[in-house]
Amino acid sequence: MRRKLTPIVEKMLGQILVERNIISSMQLGAALDRQKNQKGKHKYIGEILIEMGIPREEINAALDDYDKRKPTGQIFLDLKAITPDQLQKALEQQDQLAKVGIHIRLAKLLVEMGFTTYDAYLDTLSKHFNMPIVSLGNFFPSLSPQKAIGDTYAQKHKIVVLEDYPAKIKFALAEPSSFIMDELRRAFPPGKKVEFCLAHPLEMDRCLRKKFDPFVVSHYR
Repeated sequence: MRRKLTPIVEKMLGQILVERNIISSMQLGAALDRQKNQKGKHKYIGEILIEMGIPREEINAALDDYDKRKPTGQIFLDLKAITPDQLQKALEQQDQLAKVGIHIRLAKLLVEMGFTTYDAYLDTLSKHFNMPIVSLGNFFPSLSPQKAIGDTYAQKHKIVVLEDYPAKIKFALAEPSSFIMDELRRAFPPGKKVEFCLAHPLEMDRCLRKKFDPFVVSHYR
């Protein structure tokens, strides 16, 4: 059976949060005013509300419950990086692999099937997670900051620590997910700011090899 694409719910995030009594109408109005008057890079309303002190977990729950986050495949379609038929084939392949215990994220599978490129992969995930892209070309993961997450975790989830200070830690991820980012946030005290950047999978692989070779096995050859 062909898996049907999940429809996108059009209800606005702000309206959802007000209906769930997570924010007030006044807070929503203030956030919309800030969004309208901001200078520089556009910020989504959820990002602004987090800056205003609304718990990230509450916003993430609202996004997930109402399917406001576009599925990765839908974002690829919106960018015209793939066709609907290519997406359907990738979804079917993903289902077949899952049946034999092989779980591959859709974005990575689309690249491996030749339907898109790593540049589109980065652009898609950057938009999906509202995450800046960072180059790891000349970056070497130093031993001390990397200890913050441990070698095994870093290799398994393709993560390097870019900065680690008492008040802030910054990560580069090659395969981001809401689960991994929430897990990393919970690993540190509430007062410590946790930031994320998106890294090219090939650059991440080379970066990890600099530190862990020969123990890191590339998934992106």
